[in-house]
Amino acid sequence: MKNLYLSFLLIGFGMLLSGTAQSQTVNQGAWMIGGGISYSSLSSDLLDDNINTFVFAPSVGYFVIDNLGVGLGVDFTSVSIDGESESSTFLTPAVRYYVFDAIFGQVSYRLATDDEDPNELGIGAGYSFFVNNAVAIEPMIRYSLISRDDDDANEIGLFIAIRAFIGRE
Repeated sequence: MKNLYLSFLLIGFGMLLSGTAQSQTVNQGAWMIGGGISYSSLSSDLLDDNINTFVFAPSVGYFVIDNLGVGLGVDFTSVSIDGESESSTFLTPAVRYYVFDAIFGQVSYRLATDDEDPNELGIGAGYSFFVNNAVAIEPMIRYSLISRDDDDANEIGLFIAIRAFIGRE
């Protein structure tokens, strides 16, 4: 299973770096600080109860070269099943690359801080709507491969973030 994660990570990183030559969106040396939220609700004939998930994810990143940033987030997750809630915390390293103009690809890996929580590889694509030179609103569609022991699941969802770009030219 770990080889599968590594393969997805390498393929995703290669896709991010395969963008054509373009003008810089975020310059080397800039910082990205902000956070985002996501909410999902799952109901199915196969489940007796609805599953509601809320995530708050503050993060910080640094652009090591033009358009390529690396960062770290802390995801606070709350899952509610039939009125009972459970909370989890994840450390989430990520790599982001602006492929064209303000369109970016991002690869992340959620590391569970509790052995009972699953790890998660995420690959997403989004757009930075720059309100001004330093603030952006960022919707992102993200696909995740979730793994706990030998049990795997897939998820696709929408993530919305607000970020400040410090040092962006």
